[in-house]
Amino acid sequence: MSIDLSGFYDEAVMSLPVEGELQRDFLDIDGRKIKFIDPIKYQGEIYRAQGEKLLHIDIRCKYEEACGRCLEPFVNVIDTVLSGRLIEKVDEITQDEDDDDLIYYVGEKLDLTEDIMSMVILSLPMKPLCDEECKGLCPQCGANLNREECNCVVENVDPRLLVLKDFFPKK
Repeated sequence: MSIDLSGFYDEAVMSLPVEGELQRDFLDIDGRKIKFIDPIKYQGEIYRAQGEKLLHIDIRCKYEEACGRCLEPFVNVIDTVLSGRLIEKVDEITQDEDDDDLIYYVGEKLDLTEDIMSMVILSLPMKPLCDEECKGLCPQCGANLNREECNCVVENVDPRLLVLKDFFPKK
């Protein structure tokens, strides 16, 4: 996806609309499998302000992944924003321009694919949950506690205090 910035040579042009879709099937982030259900949609504009080119794009994607507690697949929607200042990329990036809100372009072409994907990855929740109240799996029998009850007895004993358990005999 390449955006032509040559329209900004005309001083009368104050903004360029940006709209489109990125087609991705899945992402694998350190074993975390994310399957995109719909294309990643983005829309916004590049505008001129005080001699600089600024970018503001709204991003929306719908994806499916496994819950971190019960391992059941669930669907989630991410709405995020990509914004920053456009800078023409030269051979070397100076130390002053090593800023997070800078987006680089080459010549008259701007490719936002990598920047949009970075924002989607940064917007993913740290721990994927199908529901905040998800009970997860039983550590003994593996039953999904959201769907069924199990009769397992789980003793959460601190391993440092395990020796004290046998200190007092049971009668």
